[in-house]
Order: sequence, then structure tokens, then C-alpha cells
Amino acid sequence: MPLPGKRRRSRVGMLPERRYVCVVLHDVAPARWAGCTRVLAQLRAVAREVGVELPLSLLVVPEMHGVPGASSQYLRWLHRLAKSGHELALHGYTHSDEGPPPRSLVERLVRERYTASEGEFSALDEAQAAARLVQGKAWAQQHGLQMPGFVAPAWLLSEAASRAVAAAGFRYTCTLNKIIALPGGQSLHAPSLVFSTRSGWRRGLSLIWNRNLAWRQRQAPLLRFELHPQDADHPDVLRCWSQLLAQALRTRQPLLLQQAAELVRPPAAERAQDPRVRGR
Repeated sequence: MPLPGKRRRSRVGMLPERRYVCVVLHDVAPARWAGCTRVLAQLRAVAREVGVELPLSLLVVPEMHGVPGASSQYLRWLHRLAKSGHELALHGYTHSDEGPPPRSLVERLVRERYTASEGEFSALDEAQAAARLVQGKAWAQQHGLQMPGFVAPAWLLSEAASRAVAAAGFRYTCTLNKIIALPGGQSLHAPSLVFSTRSGWRRGLSLIWNRNLAWRQRQAPLLRFELHPQDADHPDVLRCWSQLLAQALRTRQPLLLQQAAELVRPPAAERAQDPRVRGR
């Protein structure tokens, strides 16, 4: 899909004069299918309310928490979403942190509390990360699914795992606040609105944080709504992100993550001179 609008120079590359929004659904897996469908239904309702087409980036986990198997019905559902203009991206392989034990209190808090031990790529070495990526790409190929991007569970990537992702042939990856074009690594500031629903106090803080973040980042070139299957299960959370998304869609053009990465990707002539590209 071509990217509309003129562009202007900035310190992070070629940025659009227009403002954009990406809507991303995490943890797309058979075990979370029902929650995913509830979120998708609400997204369709918001899009109808505003009167826009809303392409989505869906982050797929092949074996969520190590549970294998995907029904033919589920796989047909993924194919229908892809054919209707949505994008699939690889979101780890198991979404479970099976790396070595944390080496510090801070690392323990991040890996065990912040993410509930779901940061699969947070502590892997390069070979381990590469092996997981090969598994994920093989799963996608087996089922005829195109996945041009990779987003690590909880956006946690060790430095070694980052190298493995850059070498694996993906077109982009993301951190919590950036979209990164691969293999060159050009990035665009793209803050994320993401809700935590594991407890009442987390939900309450999420509502305050995300309303404030949406206001503070109202002039950001790109804003991301990073939703999870459980984000339609709590009325206050559902109402909050629906209202914020409707506001964003009235002033921003929706993009897929892949399209957003193209905003900062250098022209082909420049890429040809990049040794990271020539060596591929």
C-alpha cells in the first residue's frame, strides 16, 4: 500500500507531515482466540463510528506458553484477516521466558513482575534467539502465512537477540517507543498506549497513564495502540481505549506497522551502499 502525504527532513530520517496511528493486537494464539475476537469486534465498532477503514497489525504466537497445535478453523481465520488487508507479524514462539535466571534485582523485576515471565527474548543469546526465529518462520511457512515483521513479547530483546532478529530477514521490529526498519536499524519515535489488566490497581493506573500519554503525545508523528486479548474484558479499560482511539482516528491516518517502518527506510540507492544490506 503506498504511503500518502509529503515528507520533510528530520533528525530521524524522512518523517511525514501528516500524523499516523498504528493499532496492534498482541498474543494472537488459539488459547487467546476468544479474547482476540472481542477486541476485534470493538475495533470494528470504533472504525464504523468514525467512518474509516482500520488496518490492524496482529502479533501471532505459534505455541503460546508451549502449547502446540492450531485448528484449521483458527488458521482459516488468520488467512481471512490477512486477505482483508490486515498484517500478521511473528510475536515470539512460545511467549515464555525460558532464559537463564535473572542476574540482578532490576532484571528480576522486569522479567518476573513487569512481564509475568513472558519476555521470551529478554535473556536469550544470539544462537538461542536465532533458533526460535527459525522455528517461528518455519511455522508461518508451513501454514502459508506471510509475517514480514517480528515483535518480541513485552518488547524485551537482549542485545544478542536483537542481532539475531536483524539477521533473520524481517522487515521491521519494535520497542515500546520505537518502530525500527530492518536491516538498517533506522527508527521512528512511536509511543505506545498499552494497558495492564492483571489487577484492579494496575487497571486504574493504566487508565490515568494512557489518558495522560495520549494528551502529551498528541503531536507525535506516530502513535500506537498496543492492545491485548483481555483489553475487552474490563468495561473501564474498553471504554478508555475506545474513546482514545476514536479521537486519534479523527486526526490521524491508520497504518500497518510495516507501512510505518517504511517512513524511515532510506531510498533503495542508499540501501545499496549499506554493508548490512549488501552482505545479505
